[in-house]
Amino acid sequence: MYFHPLALTAVLLCQEPADSCLPQPGALELTGRLIVQPLPDADAAARALLGEAILEVAPEVREMRVQVPAGRADLEFAAELAATGLFAYAHPDWLCFPVGTPNDPLYVSQWHHVKMQSEAAWDWITDTSSVIFANTDTGVDLAHPDLAASLVSGFNSASDLEQSQGGLVNDINGHGTATAGCAAAIGNNGVGTAGVGWNMKLMPIRVTNNPNGSAALWDIDQGARWAAENGARVVSTSFTGVRASSNDTTGAYLRTLGALWVWGIDNSNMAYPAGQPNLTVVVGTDQNDLRWSSSSWGHLGDCSAPCVDIWYTTNGGGWGSGSGTSFAAPLVAGVLGTMFAANPFLTAADCEERMFRACDDLGAAGDDNVFGRGRVNLERAVLEAIGGTLTLAVTNLVAGQTATFDFTGAQPGATVWIAYSTTGTGITQVPQISVSLALAAPAPLASQFADAAGAGSLALAVPASVQGMAVWFQAVETGNGSPFVAAVVQ
Repeated sequence: MYFHPLALTAVLLCQEPADSCLPQPGALELTGRLIVQPLPDADAAARALLGEAILEVAPEVREMRVQVPAGRADLEFAAELAATGLFAYAHPDWLCFPVGTPNDPLYVSQWHHVKMQSEAAWDWITDTSSVIFANTDTGVDLAHPDLAASLVSGFNSASDLEQSQGGLVNDINGHGTATAGCAAAIGNNGVGTAGVGWNMKLMPIRVTNNPNGSAALWDIDQGARWAAENGARVVSTSFTGVRASSNDTTGAYLRTLGALWVWGIDNSNMAYPAGQPNLTVVVGTDQNDLRWSSSSWGHLGDCSAPCVDIWYTTNGGGWGSGSGTSFAAPLVAGVLGTMFAANPFLTAADCEERMFRACDDLGAAGDDNVFGRGRVNLERAVLEAIGGTLTLAVTNLVAGQTATFDFTGAQPGATVWIAYSTTGTGITQVPQISVSLALAAPAPLASQFADAAGAGSLALAVPASVQGMAVWFQAVETGNGSPFVAAVVQ
């Protein structure tokens, strides 16, 4: 059987469909460089083999940027390195391209907020200023009236310069301003549009100095790492090139820093066995919760978000609308950032899993190859952030009698508190037990150890004096909670 040599190389390197690893003009282009990661016990041998071909080293992820020797083909050289047995992976340093077309007066046109139930979530939380959202893109319009007040200092990874040291992060192409506004356009400021997070901090990470917006994969990865190292909890990328092994390596590194990396991608079949478990990969949907015709599909997609007729901020201080999976990623990043603002005690993995649980399931039941876990829902995501796996049932809440409080879903042996409020719901952070309650002005009622199955039951007397009062209850343990239960004492 005959294999085209490039296709065979692609299969050897990527273990994916061959066409997903071949150069594609205007989507993935070769640069004459590779990204390689030596095996843990082969670093010295790899360095000796590569010698002066090593251009840069990223020690935090044990990767090297390597120059392809003159007269050699990128894929051929990568295959030779992989065949030495010294490297976990060796793949092109792809030139990646942006995907998609890039009391707030335009809010009425932002249909995606209705679909995502954003208004109901904003009843719970609008102050997301504690969270930094980083946009690895073509820069940001630094004077835009819907963005400027939320900016924090950023980084130009293409120039290796921090903004504070003269690195340029102004938008060279327009794509970055568009994607940034989806997540972080300032809400309720009387101008333009509303982002998912009303006043989330915006960190511009410019990953390219090319007017067409194309960026080297090395610079995208480096920009994401710098963002998380400097306080970003969520990083968003809307470029081609998601399948590269170096991305998952960087995603894993970000998670050790408590950050998540969201990636929105173009139209391609992602139904290959090797996923990217350390990235949150987003599929685009339309107004009818159908997959947008130019969006990706397949095993790699983790969840979905709107991407059609989306209003966004534009370079030069304006606003526009368009369609593209570029918009789906920052919308998901905005959901995750809002969750971190509601419950800063969440780990990266827990925040992502809770967002998945909160998605509106589309297509086949469960995690499918079209929509992943479903389309994001901001209200349900916020409630998941301040809830968890606990459940609480309250019965016989009658003045002068004994009420029963049954809980399940706790860690075996954990101390579970029943808290209550007579003023209603709200977000109250309790650092002592690393949990955010869904109660306003909560007070402890009682506690009990969970049994071996994570369950328990308390019987508590209800004072006669509270008859007719409305009360809100929640069960919580360290790092975990239940949905609130509202009841009126009979």
